[in-house]
Amino acid sequence: MSRYYYSIYGALIKQFIESKRIFGYKYAMVEQECARFDKYAYDNDEKVIGISKELAIQWCAKRPNESVKTRRNRVQIIRAFSAYLCCIGYPSHVPQIPRAKSMFIPYIFSKDEVEKIFVASNFLRPAENNPNSAVFAIPCLFRLLYGTGIRINEALHLLCKDVNLKDNHIVLRDNKNGRDRIVPISDSLAIVCEEYLKHSEQYRINYNSERFFIKPNGKPFGSEAAYKWFRKLIYEAGISYQGRGIGPRLHDFRHTFSVHTLASMAENGLDMYYSLPILSAYLGHQSVASTDKYVRLTAEMFPLILQKTNELFPYLFPEIYKR
Repeated sequence: MSRYYYSIYGALIKQFIESKRIFGYKYAMVEQECARFDKYAYDNDEKVIGISKELAIQWCAKRPNESVKTRRNRVQIIRAFSAYLCCIGYPSHVPQIPRAKSMFIPYIFSKDEVEKIFVASNFLRPAENNPNSAVFAIPCLFRLLYGTGIRINEALHLLCKDVNLKDNHIVLRDNKNGRDRIVPISDSLAIVCEEYLKHSEQYRINYNSERFFIKPNGKPFGSEAAYKWFRKLIYEAGISYQGRGIGPRLHDFRHTFSVHTLASMAENGLDMYYSLPILSAYLGHQSVASTDKYVRLTAEMFPLILQKTNELFPYLFPEIYKR
C-alpha cells in the first residue's frame, strides 16, 4: 500500500522503508508507525531535518494505556529511523529502547572456550552399553551451531538433501518464522560435515534416514540428548555451569555466533547500521529489533573494536562509551 507523507521527513521515510525491504522485511507495521511520526512532525511544524533529543523524547513518551511491548516496538522504529538519518548525514538523537522486564543476559563464549569445547568433543565416546548413542554426531553438530548460529531444532531437523557440500550451504525449511532460508557455511565447516558423513556411512546400521543428524541405528535424536552432551563438554572444557535459567545453555552458541560475527564485521570496518540488517536476515529474524540486543553484548566483550565504529558513527550508540 502506497502512503502519502506530508512532513519534511516524507521522502526520507520512503527511502528508509525501501532500504529495509531490500533485506526482505515487509515493514507494514513500520510503515504505519512512520506515517504517524510523519503526521506528528507535520503537526509540530518541524522545519529542519534531524530528530532533536526533545522531539525524540516527546515521541517516545509512554502513552495512556500503552503496553510495555507496544512502546518498545514504537521506540525501536524511531531509533532505526534516527540511525538511518545519521548514516546519510543528518545528525539525529537515537533514543534508547525502554528496558524490558526480563534482564536475562546470555552467556557468550570466548573463542578460547569454543576451541576447548571442540577439542573435548573430539574425545567423546559412547558408553559400552549404549552403542546407538548420539555422541558420534555431536562434534559436527556443535561446530554447525557455532559456525552458523542456527537454532538447535533447526539443526536437528536438517535433511540430508538440504546439506549442500558442493556449494557450501544448508537450507532450513519452514523455520521458526515460517519461511525457508539458505545459510552459507565455511569451507572448514563443510570439511567437518564431509568427515561426519564418511563416519556415519561407515558405522550407521540404517542409512535410509532423511535426517542429517541421526544415531547409528538411523533414528533421529532430540535436543535433550544434545544438551546432555553439551553439559558434559562444558565441564570438560572447564566452563562453570551457573544454574538453571542462567547457563551456559545450548542456545548460547547462537548468541555467541552473533556477537563474534558483529565484532568481526566491526573489525573489518563495517558500521553497525549496515551490519545489523545483514546479521538479522542471516539469523532469520523478522526485524532488526530482534538482533539489536547483540550490539551491547558485543560492545561489552570487544570495546576496543567497537570504539573505532563509535568514533566514526557517534549518534547510534552514544551510551556505550559514556558510563
